[in-house]
Amino acid sequence: MKRPLTIAAVQLPSVAPGRTNAARQRANFDLATEWLNAAGKRGADIACIGETFNVLGCKLTRRNTPALVRRAMAETIRRFAPLARRHRMALIIPILALVDGQVRNVAVVFDAKGRVVGQYCKVHCIENEKAYGTVPGDTWPVFKVAGARVGIQICHDNSFPESARCLAMNGAEVIFWPHVMGGWGGEFMDILLRSPAVHNGVHFVPVCFGCPPDRAWRPGMLIGRSSIIGPDATIIADAGRHPGIALATIDLAAPRVAHYFTRDHDWVWKIDMQNDRRPDTYAPLTRPVRPQKPIRAADVH
Repeated sequence: MKRPLTIAAVQLPSVAPGRTNAARQRANFDLATEWLNAAGKRGADIACIGETFNVLGCKLTRRNTPALVRRAMAETIRRFAPLARRHRMALIIPILALVDGQVRNVAVVFDAKGRVVGQYCKVHCIENEKAYGTVPGDTWPVFKVAGARVGIQICHDNSFPESARCLAMNGAEVIFWPHVMGGWGGEFMDILLRSPAVHNGVHFVPVCFGCPPDRAWRPGMLIGRSSIIGPDATIIADAGRHPGIALATIDLAAPRVAHYFTRDHDWVWKIDMQNDRRPDTYAPLTRPVRPQKPIRAADVH
């Protein structure tokens, strides 16, 4: 029996209008509302936007960030709970927000009735996030919305294959990856987009931001390429470099199959992958981290 799911990867504009942080944040919420309404009108069962969309274009410091994002969670619920109900569409809304008094890079998950069913806090925070006070998370939750088991990893999380694997082992069928990656455009980024899907037998949904419509994309800009990728690494839908919506209907009952992978004929690959794991050999993955001094590229050439 088929299990259809219509996914929208909503690629918002990468340039936030406004002359102040507060004005940019208001504009970001307005743009997100407009684009998510468009996704709902196109029949999406679940939609996701890019990482910390609410502070896109804002200048963040340890001093100003808590005040700037103090009401972000409340505003997210006020804006998007009614929108989810109106379109009967689950939502993944990544924001920078105060959560229990701590700055968090967090994705808020709404079901199709507009209820907050949970949140995921980014595990692998980068240096500049920590510099303005972001506290990393430490769990890999999976949420059941729109008839699917959904996991989320945010930006730098995808630098670590363990992120998607933990979500897959926790039962995720679809993994969303909101991010603000920039600077790459060739094979490197293509591998990052596809590898979590093919390694874990899941649908993978990267969601970034699009460059201005009147400009050509070039390395250094946000990567765009919000897309829906099948378990066999096929790109089913791709928003390209500019603002837009990658939308496609997938069948969760049609997993990746492999021919002569571990025995004769065709078999569901994800089950074999999980059965053949050897966690008893993976101790190096959980060794304590010994921080090393960062090295400038110029110093090794």
